[in-house]
Amino acid sequence: DKEYLNYLKKEGLISKVPEGETFDDFISVLKEIYAPYTFEWAAEETKVPIDRLEKLYELILWAGDRITSYFWRAQAAGNRGGWMHAGRTGNFLLALTGSIGGVGGTGWHHWHSLGVGNNGGASTLKDKPKPVDAWSELLWPPEWPIAAYELSIILPHLLSDDEWRKKWEKRGLKIPDKIEVWIGRMYNPVWTNPDGFRWIETLTDENKFGLTVHLSPTWSETSWHVDYILPVGLAGERHDNQTAETKPERWTAFRQPVLRVALQKMGWKPENPARATLEAHKKVGLGEVWEDDEFWINLAWAIDPDGSLGIRQYWESKKNPGQPVTVEEWYNACFSTIPGLKKICEKMGITPYEYMRDRGAWTEETNVYNVMEREVPYDPVKKAIKVKGKWIPLSECEIDENGAVFLKHHNAKKYHSERHILAVKKDGKFLKGFHTATGHLEYYSKTLVEFGWPEYAIPIYPRTDEQRKKWIHILSHVHHSYMNEENAFVLNPIFRLVYNIHTRSVNAKWLMEISQNHNPVWIHESDAKRLGIKRGEPVKLRVIDTLTGIETGYFVGMAMPTQAIRPGVVACSHHQGRWRVRNFVNVDGFNQPLGVMTFGSSRVEINRNGNTWSMRVKEGALPRDIEIKHSEKWLKWPYPKFNEDIKEVWWKATTGVWQNAVFPPNPDPLSGMQCWHKKVLLEKGGPDDRIGDVVVNT
Repeated sequence: DKEYLNYLKKEGLISKVPEGETFDDFISVLKEIYAPYTFEWAAEETKVPIDRLEKLYELILWAGDRITSYFWRAQAAGNRGGWMHAGRTGNFLLALTGSIGGVGGTGWHHWHSLGVGNNGGASTLKDKPKPVDAWSELLWPPEWPIAAYELSIILPHLLSDDEWRKKWEKRGLKIPDKIEVWIGRMYNPVWTNPDGFRWIETLTDENKFGLTVHLSPTWSETSWHVDYILPVGLAGERHDNQTAETKPERWTAFRQPVLRVALQKMGWKPENPARATLEAHKKVGLGEVWEDDEFWINLAWAIDPDGSLGIRQYWESKKNPGQPVTVEEWYNACFSTIPGLKKICEKMGITPYEYMRDRGAWTEETNVYNVMEREVPYDPVKKAIKVKGKWIPLSECEIDENGAVFLKHHNAKKYHSERHILAVKKDGKFLKGFHTATGHLEYYSKTLVEFGWPEYAIPIYPRTDEQRKKWIHILSHVHHSYMNEENAFVLNPIFRLVYNIHTRSVNAKWLMEISQNHNPVWIHESDAKRLGIKRGEPVKLRVIDTLTGIETGYFVGMAMPTQAIRPGVVACSHHQGRWRVRNFVNVDGFNQPLGVMTFGSSRVEINRNGNTWSMRVKEGALPRDIEIKHSEKWLKWPYPKFNEDIKEVWWKATTGVWQNAVFPPNPDPLSGMQCWHKKVLLEKGGPDDRIGDVVVNT
């Protein structure tokens, strides 16, 4: 791409455009681009001594093509431009060392996972509907055309932003100013997302959200602010296909509602097979706890009972037309798409569903390496390649100068971003290649050029003040150049307690016992000494948005000096700081109130004055007695014997502080991901400050 090489010359990254197009020419360009990134520069930028960087360099040389590195939770998830700092530059290193795909190297996640939960269409009258031909700017705002995921973190902000909506309406878009029905599934946006009070404002505004439903297995902060809470099952109370890229194998697993399966093995049969899990849970006293699959299938039938809307057919049983598809039928179709499992089941005389029901897991393939080099089946008679089980004629494809095979459609030949890659032709063979717009690992991303970001089309990092201003999209929003005050720190709010899982662990009393108040403010002892801060004292963290200079508010945490953190950095765990607005909820028909998150949350008082919200802790974790006997069999909370020990709860202090509420939403300007790290000004708490205090202007 001579045009792009001339762009690099104009930007001063190379001195001349090479005349040739050989691999040696490519290497010479790389050497010139990256020559300024010296050990001395890296030491100054990272504040890591040169001798340690040299040791790391030696380790990389020693490791060769056996480097395994994943970039998710620190650099990538925390910083503006993290997708470049970690994803692009990190993978560049792996590519240079040959550490992608082989033994000891790094694999691509979809090579080592086997999720089939969406593949049950063979069990219904119609497999899948056509793709939705409407675009939701509330989920995919035009400002983020290449976002990796939808920007749910700013949904309430977009709904409330009339100026933003009118701007795009003038350009021909139609953007709603209200969501009529909102169903959150196992999603706790009030507590988890940044700017949680804005979520409360918008969820409770009937002009922005109509009907709001919280579909969740556990209580959470969002539950207080919705119209309906619909209980659904935990992992052992629902059917769920699960897989993960844990090793160089392709495996799949099956979670199940164990009480239902046990009842069925004892001879029990449901009255309505499409609601079997719900009926089983009622029978054993668990209550009206749906499983997700049955809920959505039944909801589809309730919306389109006679099929006139064209919805029901996708959830109507092929085996029993006129009836909803059952979970057994659906998952049998899903697991039947796994060739090795299907073959062994035929030998055993059982169905794939029965195999997974009784055994729980299946490994389809081991020693999965270098998948990009595997051949794609080619039929010389048909002149077609087989992709995902379908033969695709080459007459329907384009093949570019680098061997990328892609479907003819739209402007795919002209624009990389329009391509749907099927294979890579190399040395007369069709290979799987990589899941990119070219089928190759892309040092140079033409897609980024096409979307107007040529400066980020290659792995790059700003070295000078001039580059930091020009390339601000990939300059961390907590770069040390922003830390000018003596009490300025980088806050890491996303490190995790390994035994906690996002927002559900607060309902597990054993986990709360070992993690209560585990989001103190960790600070290096040298910084604590410099600021006169002692262990256990309240410290106030004022959150500063470095892009605008706006101070959004503050929270008060408990100081914990330590040597196990870097000077200039403070940390507060992602998992704690949970809260409730009351201790108990009365439920019609039950003669004992439901305790709400009393093991691991604090009861708080919330006040609002215009756009300013404040929170103060009134009570910590709460021990209580569970009533064991009830007059009627069905009117009791399940398994009281297992909850007798709730009265032994001894951790009664504040369970942390809700820091996310003070964070503004900072979606990365390209990837759209929340940039979680924050600049804070840290000071000793005053006489009126209490641990757990939160004050924020929305």
